[in-house]
Amino acid sequence: MKPLFLITVFCIVTLISHAQWAEKPSTTTKHNLYSLGEYVVGDEQAGKIGMSYTYNNKYIVSVGYSATFKSTVTPSDNFLKSATNITPATSAEPFENSENLHMMVGRIFKLNDKNNLRVVLQAGPGIATFREPEFALVNSNSQYNFETKTTKKLSLVLNPKFEMPLHSTVGCSVGPMVVVNSNQTYIGAGIGIMYGLIANN
Repeated sequence: MKPLFLITVFCIVTLISHAQWAEKPSTTTKHNLYSLGEYVVGDEQAGKIGMSYTYNNKYIVSVGYSATFKSTVTPSDNFLKSATNITPATSAEPFENSENLHMMVGRIFKLNDKNNLRVVLQAGPGIATFREPEFALVNSNSQYNFETKTTKKLSLVLNPKFEMPLHSTVGCSVGPMVVVNSNQTYIGAGIGIMYGLIANN
């Protein structure tokens, strides 16, 4: 529900801004605003959506949401050996995943005069949410159940990237993403699609 809501908000804001600014002459328009969707490969596969605002093709502010895909978790061998014939007490599958809400600021460096290749250096704080199962024995130690434990941590997000506007409204991006907090350090590489008011010639 949260990703769908954020995607809807980002798209609406991007479309409204595009309608406001796109008709202005490119020589006087200093505002760029676009949405971004990324697929991230790392220790765990993840997805990322966000919205970026740039000013004068030099400075950038980004807000975003990323989440690792849910992965099934099984009890440890020591837990399973703590009694005989231990079986799940429910058909639900225990899982773990993480989410991160973040805001970053940074600097844009153009790599050519055509403004169709640029480097974005950006970093900022985030709030990470971790969901992990806790297992417990039930029914006189013959079965086990689990409860999903949720914890939140402050994070530092680093997300430098290459951005390639293919058109004034469509482009692609590629680059690493690092999320650091007291629970883990996540390192991944993402490739994404940008849509909105991306570049001024």
